[in-house]
Amino acid sequence: MLYNALSTLGMSRKLQSTMTRQQMELTRANEEVSTGVHADVAATIGASTGRDIALRNLFDRTDEYVKTTDLLDGRMKTMDSAMTSIIASGTDLLAAAATGLGQQSPTGTSLQIRARGVLDQVVGLLNAASGNSYLFAGTALDQPPMRNVDGDKSGLRSPMQIIRDAIQSATGGTAMPTTAAETAAVVARLDELFAVRDPATPAPAPLTDTFEGGLYTGTTALQPGGAAAPRVSGRPADSTSIAYGVQANDPMMRELLEGIYMLAAVDTSKMDVDAYPDYIKTAVDKLSGGLGKLREATAQLGIQRAQVATLAEQHKTQKSILSLQIDNLEGVDPYEASTRISQLEAQIDATSSATARIAKLHLTNYL
Repeated sequence: MLYNALSTLGMSRKLQSTMTRQQMELTRANEEVSTGVHADVAATIGASTGRDIALRNLFDRTDEYVKTTDLLDGRMKTMDSAMTSIIASGTDLLAAAATGLGQQSPTGTSLQIRARGVLDQVVGLLNAASGNSYLFAGTALDQPPMRNVDGDKSGLRSPMQIIRDAIQSATGGTAMPTTAAETAAVVARLDELFAVRDPATPAPAPLTDTFEGGLYTGTTALQPGGAAAPRVSGRPADSTSIAYGVQANDPMMRELLEGIYMLAAVDTSKMDVDAYPDYIKTAVDKLSGGLGKLREATAQLGIQRAQVATLAEQHKTQKSILSLQIDNLEGVDPYEASTRISQLEAQIDATSSATARIAKLHLTNYL
């Protein structure tokens, strides 16, 4: 006698297994549609996995350079703005001071007040920061490079007091020179104070403070021993390093600040007629010389910004190309994935229907 063997339990388990697999495939397909990337990239692209990893590494490095160039451009932009403002303020002061070259002006008091305002402004601009980094401090990025004109909480003499004490040490105790010889001595003393020197050597007597340490607290121009101190630089590309910008202790800034301090420290309208001409001429010359060199530095910074901008565009273009290449390897065709989803949904519906019919079967149907 022949018997038809029928196991609804076995059929139900097989259908459940099939449905589970289909649901997993549907979940994977939906994930691929939402992400646009194969759920298991290595299994899908096989032998191309090594190339994909190499492209990914190159993409990440290029992305870091994009961020670096953006950061550099931001720092350079802020620095350029500060330098441009310093030039504008210094030029206005130069014009006002130059009017007194021919003859001593009774408006010297107003010139001193204007010089003091410009001095505060320039010091503030030299303490400009981008993010948490001070732009004109050299490699000492974590602290403002210039001390406030009237001093701080350090207990040290204020920068203005340092300048006035230096003037008095050259005049023999008076607040300003009274003769041409005293003016020459004051200029020589101030030149010593603002000079670039080995930080390991003491200040030349009778000075006890100099520009670095007394007025400026950033990276020194020279290292102990006399070698040049390293400059701030950026690396916007593998083979490109740019030492950019200006430090507040660069010679141009020293010269500019010396001229401003000369005008802010004394009331030239009260200066003796013998001392005045050389004093005002020296201050104007230092202002003019510092501003001229600062304009050149600003132009150089503009060239460096253009170089960084060119590299940034190259990095962004390379990043786009790499993204396309990676997408060609890892990417999922959305139309193909949508079709697969539709097929899986239909298969799951059919499997569910079959499972439901089997669940309704009874032995009496076959007796």
